[in-house]
Formats: sequence, C-alpha cells, structure tokens
Amino acid sequence: MRRLVCGAVWLLAVACQRAEVDETPRPPRVRCAAPTTATIDETLELRGRVEPPPGGDLPLASQVAGRIVEVRVLEGERVTAGQVVASVDDAASKQGERQAQTALAQAKTAVANASAVMLRTEALVGRGIAAHQELEDAQARVETEKQNVLAAEAGLELARRTLGRVQVRVAFPGLVTKLWRGPGALVDGTAATPIAQVAVSSNAEFVADVLERDLGKLAAGQPAEVWLRSSPDRLRGTVRTLSAQLDEATGLAQARVALEPTASSPLIGAHGRAQVVVKHRENVLVLPASALRGAIADGAEVVVCERGKARVRPVQVGYRDSERFELISGLEPGGKVALEHVLGLDDGAELTEVP
Repeated sequence: MRRLVCGAVWLLAVACQRAEVDETPRPPRVRCAAPTTATIDETLELRGRVEPPPGGDLPLASQVAGRIVEVRVLEGERVTAGQVVASVDDAASKQGERQAQTALAQAKTAVANASAVMLRTEALVGRGIAAHQELEDAQARVETEKQNVLAAEAGLELARRTLGRVQVRVAFPGLVTKLWRGPGALVDGTAATPIAQVAVSSNAEFVADVLERDLGKLAAGQPAEVWLRSSPDRLRGTVRTLSAQLDEATGLAQARVALEPTASSPLIGAHGRAQVVVKHRENVLVLPASALRGAIADGAEVVVCERGKARVRPVQVGYRDSERFELISGLEPGGKVALEHVLGLDDGAELTEVP
C-alpha cells in the first residue's frame, strides 16, 4: 500500500514538472525578409467631381417672349443635338407673321400703283403735256416703293424665323442638369429667363481640389486614374490644366483631369477620387507596409531579425502607400526585418525566423 501511495505521489510530481515546462513561453515565429528593388509610381490622391469642360454647360432660354406651354425634358435626361426642350405660346408670333404678310402685300400694291403712275407720266411727257420733273418724281416714287417691298420681305422673314423660335432646341448632345421653369411660366425672350440647363456629356472632366502644399507636385500631362462612387469602373485620364491661383474662400486650387472616352459617359456631378502619378522612379529599395511601425512624422521604426533576436531600429522612409514603403536608410546591407508581430516585439526579444 505504501508503495502505491509513493508511486502516485511520484507520478503527480512528474506531471507538475511537465506542466511547468509546457507553460514556458516560446519565441514567436516571425517571417523576415530583406528589402527588394522595385519600380515606384508616386501618386497623389485627390477628391473631386465630374464636370463638363469650360463652356460645356449652357442655359437654354427662349428667344421669344411669352408663356411656356410645354417642357419636354426632365432633369437628368440625356438629349441629342436639335431636340426640342420646350415650347412657348406661338399666338403672338403667328399674329406677327400675318401682319408682316399684310405689309408685304400692301408694299407690292404700292409698287404697282407707282409704276402705273410713272408710265402715264412718261406718256404725257412724250406728248409734251407733262414736265420732266413730274416724270422724275414718279420714278423716284417707284424706287421708294420697291425699297419698301424689300423691307416688308425682310420683316416677313423675321416674323417666320421668330415663329420658328417658339420651340427651344438644344445645340449639342448632353445631359439636362437643371430645370428652372415649367409650363405656364412667363419668359421675356432673353437669357435672363432660362428654361433649362444642359451640360455636354462628351469630353467630361474630373475637377479635383488640390491643397496648396501639393500644387507644386502636379503638372499638365501627368497620367491619372479616376474612381467614381456611382460606378465601379476605373476611368483613365490626363491632367489638363491647373489653377493659376487659390480660391480665397477655401484656400484650394483645382486640377482638371481630361477623361478618356468610354462606352458610357460619366454622370455629370458624380463625386470620386483620382490618383495622379506625380513621379516615376526605378530601382527603389522597398519593404512591405506591414514591416513599418510608428508614424513617419514621429520617427518610423522596423524590427531587425538578428540571430534569433529582435532589434528595433529607426529608419528613414520615403514614399509610402498602403502596400509598401521606400527604405532610404537605417538598415545594414543584407539585413532582414520582421514582416509581422512588429508592434509586439521589444528590442532584444527572442524570435524564431520562419521562411
């Protein structure tokens, strides 16, 4: 019995020793890698929206004063060149045409009467009954009435053109971006009372806001890629122009990115972001972004894998994006850095390097 008790005690002691051994922390397994050379396109991300090119949005107004009887488009609707957008009451224009026709008929009658008088006077002069002055006056009257006919014809042509202008048409294909007036509204025949606004749908541009500190990085001709919230497609473009001055209210400049044509034109006013390639460099030392710890402004660091131990070293970092960063200095040739657990590795801590 005593032997059994002693054996149980011995087994319990061995089990406790094994438990103590198992509880000993093991060095973390860490992937380590050396910097590699790569080609870097330094990019600048800008926020903005799609807008028509300068002069590409046009308020449409009636050239005839009157009351709007019909509006044939809706906001957001695409229109083609020559399409009727709205119509204005044509009663006054038709009345003007009738009056011009009457005036022309009267002018032609006056020419006929003046010509008959001239012929009679010419006969009387030939017979010596009338003076030459009377004939000259009759000839002048005929010429005057002929000029009145020309003026009446011009008036009739103008009245007919005015009648044709009661229909408001768009001059280019585009998108209706705003409606100011509907049926029943009065217009005065000038640009002061527009009916609709149409923006050209082709040659749209992405207009991005630029901070003052970033303005010097941009230049005309730089390639760009644009992503819009309203579309999953990526649009390609080129920086076309930059603002010559900052906006006084916001302190921002603007960059216009000319977009390449696509099967479907982007929606005017759509917001999104653009990535502009501001610099292209080759043979740059880079490391994965996961190897960097600490903000660049506060002093970036990496964890060097050195003979099974972690060594925290400050480094100088250049360009950085979401996937990688440029290593300028701080790592000896042939050195490797940890790619994971970098925030949990203290200087001098043990680690197990894995492939």
